[in-house]
Amino acid sequence: MTVSFVDIEGKFDRVFGFIRRDLERILTLEEGGNFAVALLATCACETLAKYRYRSGEGADAFKTLLPQGRYQTVARTLYDVLRNGLVHRYDAADLRFDGKTVRFAIAWKKSQHLSTIEIGGIPNLIINVNDLCGSLFSAFDEYETELRNSGEARDRFFQTYRKESEKEVPDGEIDAWRNILKQSE
Repeated sequence: MTVSFVDIEGKFDRVFGFIRRDLERILTLEEGGNFAVALLATCACETLAKYRYRSGEGADAFKTLLPQGRYQTVARTLYDVLRNGLVHRYDAADLRFDGKTVRFAIAWKKSQHLSTIEIGGIPNLIINVNDLCGSLFSAFDEYETELRNSGEARDRFFQTYRKESEKEVPDGEIDAWRNILKQSE
């Protein structure tokens, strides 16, 4: 039996609404938070890819946030450098090719998204987090529309949500969890 959108609407909001509202709150700041916003936006791509594309590969969703053409070709590398760099060392790695280095400048509001600027003699590709989030929010909206119109998409969302909603406690931790719950009684 196909679930209705009403059946999953609260779950959709719990996943994608929370992400959107957190990002929107941070984006209201006058400045700052560039890396935190880029980090959350790239991690949100993994969530979107898991639900919408069944891959869990954040680059699949990130690619949809970029303009058609040359950026589609480099989307996986760009995603990897941003997401993994920010998660694992809170900085995007430099890219090297043809004996050159390319850096990433994560901008707040003023710099043009996906433009380049030379800083200290090194080209930097600008990632404007406001523009990136605008594209991410559009992807969320497109997915919501798909869910409203497709029973198959709703069923897939529901199954993924149910699968991701619980984690079985490993045997070696069960007694510790029991003790934690006893303490809170």
